[in-house]
Amino acid sequence: MLAVAGMSVSAYLTYSHYADQSIMCAGLSGCDAVENSEYSKLVGIPVALMGALFSAGLLALALSRMARLPLAEEWAPLAAFSMTLSGVAFAAYLTYLELFVIEDICIWCTTFAAIVTVAWLITLVDVLALARE
Repeated sequence: MLAVAGMSVSAYLTYSHYADQSIMCAGLSGCDAVENSEYSKLVGIPVALMGALFSAGLLALALSRMARLPLAEEWAPLAAFSMTLSGVAFAAYLTYLELFVIEDICIWCTTFAAIVTVAWLITLVDVLALARE
């Protein structure tokens, strides 16, 4: 469910980026400033698109585990933990940029960071439970 939520947020931001449309920001003004900043792309790729691909990867891992694909029980939890740990680190970096460099907050970006953080906590519990077995 978190992967789908992350994909939804990222898909909206990616669409807004490519359609060159203003982002609905729930009465806040920071979304467009963040979206139009020099930090909204990494090597020419919108960060929002990277978020969508990240979420799709997490969804693929979850589905492979649910389908009990060969080896998925062994490697999917660790792969998901590694991905979400990297995602939390990148989200923290982006949040730092929002707060201290851009000096604006995008509620959509903050929502995605929260989704990634919750996903990381879930994968951490999952990996710790598997380590106890």
